[in-house]
Amino acid sequence: MRQWYKSLTQNEQQLIKIGSVLVSIVLFWVLIYQPLNKHLNQQIVIKNNLQQQLTQMQSMKPNVLTSVNTQKAPFPSNTTFSSWVDRQLSQVGLQEMVNRTEPVDNNTLTVWLSNAAFDLVVDWLQSIQQQYDIVVDQIDVNVTDRNLGLTNVRMRLVKP
Repeated sequence: MRQWYKSLTQNEQQLIKIGSVLVSIVLFWVLIYQPLNKHLNQQIVIKNNLQQQLTQMQSMKPNVLTSVNTQKAPFPSNTTFSSWVDRQLSQVGLQEMVNRTEPVDNNTLTVWLSNAAFDLVVDWLQSIQQQYDIVVDQIDVNVTDRNLGLTNVRMRLVKP
């Protein structure tokens, strides 16, 4: 290759040098600069969209907080927390999956469920949290049948 280059005239060598520089510039432009610039522009658009969503969410926060606070039902005062949870479990069809319940104190109850449908448990927990402000303090979930969505659950429920 070196011998071929030396056999060229001075003008041809100059032309090869200029052509090599131009080809290098074009390859840099096509293979590095344009893809990088395109990626950066996409990231800017994504960032702007996320910033817009954050602004919308922050503006909606006061409305959500007031609607959540007004929907809480008072906890029945004439029943124990344990019996109330038992009634709630039977209403959603989870009572037959209860292995054991153990009161920790007047406001805390530990419940063990076996072979309970995970979606049903989560839906029930969400509904009692939204309606009565009952929260799950601790939870252990073990999958027993992945295809059917069955789980063994130990959870500690706390009322306000």
